[in-house]
Amino acid sequence: MGLLPEEPPTRYLKTGTHKTPTHSAKDLEIIYQDLTAAAEYQMGLLPRDAPQVPGYEFGTVFRPARSVSGDFYDFIPLSGGKLGIAIADASGKGVPAALATMTCRAMIRTQPEPDAPPARALANVNRMLYRNIKSGMFISGIYAVLDPSQHVLAVANAGHLPLVVWRSKAKVATIYPSRGPVLGVLPPPAYEAAIKEESIQLETGDRLVMFTDGINEAMAPGQREFGMEHLRRRLRSDSDGSTASFIGNLTDQIDIHRSGSEQSDDITLVTARRMA
Repeated sequence: MGLLPEEPPTRYLKTGTHKTPTHSAKDLEIIYQDLTAAAEYQMGLLPRDAPQVPGYEFGTVFRPARSVSGDFYDFIPLSGGKLGIAIADASGKGVPAALATMTCRAMIRTQPEPDAPPARALANVNRMLYRNIKSGMFISGIYAVLDPSQHVLAVANAGHLPLVVWRSKAKVATIYPSRGPVLGVLPPPAYEAAIKEESIQLETGDRLVMFTDGINEAMAPGQREFGMEHLRRRLRSDSDGSTASFIGNLTDQIDIHRSGSEQSDDITLVTARRMA
């Protein structure tokens, strides 16, 4: 079953041996209304508020580059006071990518083992996606489970950008790179053998950051990317600040870097700081 929607109604204008699609004003109005409704629906699926976890302060950023986004993030309450944290980015852009990530979100929330550790959870999602995602598409993502009683974050990374943890005492950003393949490409047995999981101990003042490539690849007018070093410097500058100030300063810095140039990709970020 493919994830591409049916093509909108079109009319055709003959140009030699080719037919060039052209839309009437009514067709364009219908397309606009459909995209607006899709964007509202997608926004409605995102968490309305940051999770309230004792000893932690969460924050998020979500800025689609188009009407709908190929990114998503989610917080999933688990048993024993644990919290599932997900972020993902589908290949491509626009409606097909948005449908893929919304499908992925639903699969994470409805997988057969709700409290599965991250690597097993992603293997479950891959099993479902592999049967359903359109050929040539894939999804990268991170799924983590935070145990606030032990201050331990279990993490599995499916071909996504690294998770970054700012270590408050050492004043250094620790990079946790991907240790698994993207979702929807490998058959289940191969995926289960390849996906890895690691455990991260969080100390007081430490801040974790998950993000999509709309941040590090944000372009300045001269085609210079924002890059990882900007993010590291921002973490260092805001090491003792609140989550709200870190997010505000980071997004301001991205906007300054872009200097009015068009946002080329979706921007999504999830961050949390251990307060005590």
